Amino acid sequence: MEWKSEYSVGIALIDRQHQEILNYINQLTASLNARDRWTVTHHLLTQIEDFMRTHFAVEEALLEIVGYPAEEAHVASHGKMKAHMAELERRSIKEDITEELIAYLCQWFIQHVLHDDMDYGRYVSKHFRQVGGLREP
Repeated sequence: MEWKSEYSVGIALIDRQHQEILNYINQLTASLNARDRWTVTHHLLTQIEDFMRTHFAVEEALLEIVGYPAEEAHVASHGKMKAHMAELERRSIKEDITEELIAYLCQWFIQHVLHDDMDYGRYVSKHFRQVGGLREP
């Protein structure tokens, strides 16, 4: 998957994190022809889970700061994704789940970013315009 401008939620830090998620998906896709596919997949899966925990923590903190009205539902969607990833990791120990993982992550990325994250992106942008801007490092 390639980054497209329509994936931007308008918050540079979140966009960079989303680009990193796409990078992980692309690494998984590249591993499909690897001789040690299971090892690569399992390793990338644990890296993705670690990165997603950080990404979700950043999003959730931002949503709390701005008082996002749908914060609870958004956090719940993160919980569902984390639970599914944990199940895939458990299964990855005994079976090759590479193709299933790629399909899940691609579907999740499109759904979550283009719908859930776009909604809060608009809200956050409006909030920070009202209070004088968002400064990022």
